[in-house]
Amino acid sequence: MQERQQDAAKPTFALVIPTYRRPDLVLQAVDSALRQTRPFDQLIVVPDGLDDPAIDALSESPVDVVPIEKAGVAAARNAGRTQARTDWVCFLDDDDLLHPDYLARVESEVLGSPGVAAMNTAYWSFAPEAGPDDEFAASTLDECLEAIANATPKRDLSYLEIEGRSFDLLLERMRGSMSTTAVRRDVLDAAGGFPHGFITAQDWVMYVNVARLTEWRLISDRLAFFRDLPDSITRTGSPQKGLTALRAIRSFWQPTSLPTPPHRPLDAYRANYRHVLGWALLACRRARDFRSYREALAIARDILPHRSDRLRAAMPGWVRGGMSRAAALVGMQRR
Repeated sequence: MQERQQDAAKPTFALVIPTYRRPDLVLQAVDSALRQTRPFDQLIVVPDGLDDPAIDALSESPVDVVPIEKAGVAAARNAGRTQARTDWVCFLDDDDLLHPDYLARVESEVLGSPGVAAMNTAYWSFAPEAGPDDEFAASTLDECLEAIANATPKRDLSYLEIEGRSFDLLLERMRGSMSTTAVRRDVLDAAGGFPHGFITAQDWVMYVNVARLTEWRLISDRLAFFRDLPDSITRTGSPQKGLTALRAIRSFWQPTSLPTPPHRPLDAYRANYRHVLGWALLACRRARDFRSYREALAIARDILPHRSDRLRAAMPGWVRGGMSRAAALVGMQRR
């Protein structure tokens, strides 16, 4: 596509949309990007596969389509960022949508705070049939825009408010919204982009490494629409996803050439890491994958050095629940 002519004094922005075999959804994502009141300077769609149907679906769209051999979302995002010729790189998942004012608001923040180098915005959650965690039912951008006129926010997005303690709080858990991410390109490159070979937690690793270099800022305006799909990665689990999440956590504590900002000691994050280990072990048990089960416990020794934490994570939920109820009962009797 032709790059938009831009005032040299103002920052430029590229949008990267990775996609995998969802041509109908990626067309909607691209449409939301093209409807920005402040247009992107470059739009890049990266189909994850040389035969992805999005290649043909986008043949008439004014975007750079850069297909890669099937390698996963991290590789697709990295391929997109290397194609960017702008000061900033933004990211959008292929099933999500941007509010028309998203980039205008991001640019305003950049111009008003020259030191900012990474940010998110708040977002709305929607689905064709709204569930208990969704703010409204919708299927298209126009339906989303109509719905927010009367919608009431349900999700507590305070977890995104990490400026001033970004690195420390990101060591606990992922505290970002990938489809509203905007990072200065030089900072993203210095942080190493997205880790190769990770099937999950790629965004978490990127967020942590960026936080080694700068603080993450939140724009409180809800400027994106996250589509709640039943098969999304947050709703599904597998042994390999669990192992990858544990490897990501372990990588946070290994030596690196990047700066290490102030943070709490490893022991302070044990409840969060125990939760991830429990999720990984449950996925292994359900799949009867005992080799991965043993590997998960081996990785956990580096991030949960207390054996009691590993044992607690390995307990079935009904056992932990019974122990908690028993402890509560004992506490009541002592009072």
